[in-house]
Amino acid sequence: MADINVTEIGGIWSILQPTNSQIINIDIIIGISVILLLIILLYVYVESYREFKTKFTLGLVFFALLLLFQNIIFTSLLLTYSCFRNIEIGIPFFFINFIEFFALLILIWITLE
Repeated sequence: MADINVTEIGGIWSILQPTNSQIINIDIIIGISVILLLIILLYVYVESYREFKTKFTLGLVFFALLLLFQNIIFTSLLLTYSCFRNIEIGIPFFFINFIEFFALLILIWITLE
């Protein structure tokens, strides 16, 4: 049986350890998904405000709207500015967007029940 040399041509470690650019590309996909979830949430909150006309639902509309603007700006910065791709910020941004994505999924699930 042949030994596997992980140092040859990047080896298996190159597959298991994505580059910063790959992580940022995944982060952009998650960011776009977060934007879509926020649009869904904003739609639900606007419809709820039209029905109930309460300060609480209006506050939810503004909350979702501001979070949507923040994510649009952040994702567009990741897409357009190379300075975001050159420094080692991919992993922290990835985890922030990853956590936000699942937090919004939970919020949408609770809101729609």
